[in-house]
Amino acid sequence: MNTDDTHLLQQFAAYMRAQNLAENTIRSRTSTLRSLAAKHGALRDLTGHELRLYIGRAGVAAGTRRAERYALTAFYTFLRTEGIRPDNPADMLPHVHVPKGQPRPFTWRQIERMLTSGAYRRTRVMILLGYYQGFRVSTIARVHGSDIDLDEMTIRVIGKGGKQRTLPLHPVIAGIALTMPRDDWWFPARKGQPGPIKPSSVTDLITKAKLRAGITDPTLTPHSLRHGFGTDLVDEGVDIRVIRELMMHETLSSTEIYTQVSARLKREALYALPARPVPERSGRKPSREATSRLAA
Repeated sequence: MNTDDTHLLQQFAAYMRAQNLAENTIRSRTSTLRSLAAKHGALRDLTGHELRLYIGRAGVAAGTRRAERYALTAFYTFLRTEGIRPDNPADMLPHVHVPKGQPRPFTWRQIERMLTSGAYRRTRVMILLGYYQGFRVSTIARVHGSDIDLDEMTIRVIGKGGKQRTLPLHPVIAGIALTMPRDDWWFPARKGQPGPIKPSSVTDLITKAKLRAGITDPTLTPHSLRHGFGTDLVDEGVDIRVIRELMMHETLSSTEIYTQVSARLKREALYALPARPVPERSGRKPSREATSRLAA
């Protein structure tokens, strides 16, 4: 990537921070733009056609295409706003249709296998945070002892979009908290680096635990712990509006993606229809021809 692109991305990152966007969003958009530059050349000079070629390339999931479209639209809107470019080629990008997501939860039996297949304690705690608190990997990575109040049984977290929330603390996690740092990161960065572990490292560790447990389903990812959290709360009869708050969603439609109705609930709902006697005969009068044959 050339010097001009590097400078533009630094400016864009500063602009996004001024908007108070989450660091994960900034990193994701910057990564998209670096990939675009590697495939199509200098960012300042790209055309709408080249942007379409990029987001339309083969082998990209619909959700990824949509996220990339957001990144390109934000970047080229920034360039036009700053007077760096007179037009916005991202205006030519089509809307990306994304089919409604389907929940892909871990079952408790699978989680139990992950916990008993040789994973280190740190990874086991990450898995339990994903299931019992419904945390994303980015939230798991940033758990700090000072955010936990064992008297009030709460945990303070920074959710998606940088919003701070205080959530109830599950008793299992409260028990773990007694053995974790009280005024430091639970998962500090390695090799003496400051701050917490990277979310990508959390993903890698949980994925290794999944494979070690013999779980090969490619649709099950560390995020599936969060799906399991939502699905099992539905199964326990928790109101979806409460689940929405626990999962820190803005809308119920987001929560619905994470909450699969279990086979048990479907069966119980179906069996709620009482079995009634089914008439053996239709009650339909036989035709004259049939009556004549019977009389003969």
